Amino acid sequence: MIIRPCARLISTSAPSSSRYDAKVFREPISDREQLRKPLSADDERNFLFIKALKSDETPTFYRNHVVDKLVRVCMTDGRKEMSRKNVLAALEIIKRKQYQAWNKASDDEKPKIELSAFKIAEVGIDNCKPLMKLQGVTRGGTTYQVPFPIEDSEAEFRAMKMMRDICRQKAKHGETFFKDALAAELMLASQNEGATIQAKQELHKTCEANRAYAHYRG
Repeated sequence: MIIRPCARLISTSAPSSSRYDAKVFREPISDREQLRKPLSADDERNFLFIKALKSDETPTFYRNHVVDKLVRVCMTDGRKEMSRKNVLAALEIIKRKQYQAWNKASDDEKPKIELSAFKIAEVGIDNCKPLMKLQGVTRGGTTYQVPFPIEDSEAEFRAMKMMRDICRQKAKHGETFFKDALAAELMLASQNEGATIQAKQELHKTCEANRAYAHYRG
């Protein structure tokens, strides 16, 4: 095989250096509860520099890692603002429904009702995370769908992707709007119900059926 001089190879190795010198920079605090507590006298962050926070790790109340990632996953043709409006509209629908249920509930039932739409979204996405994934592996001219364990960040992405595709199908067929479908799926998923939970279970069943090919991982 001849590689032309102008060909550009994509590196898959980890970066050997960082913009932050490990000797003088330390990790920032993103948890709001920890920010309220003073640093101990022997904490290195008292006299060293702090790394910049990522945009989805800011401790402000109006930013949330799951919501920010869901906005990016639901984006189409680079229209991020449209995606953000749909996701935030879905959270508003969840908030209104939970408050309606809270107003109608008795004094004993009210503490059991979750009013935070962010918390419902986090629990719903977490319940939809698959434990395994299928990946094609070719052996002897035949491609096998081999089950592989999945990392948490990729599992979160796949959960959002499954939910996004299901909501898009419902909106495409005219059953409902995307924001309404997303709100319904998040609420059902927070209770371990809904089409996204079923899709995750079907994936697990397929992985279980293909476990005989697990020795092809290496």
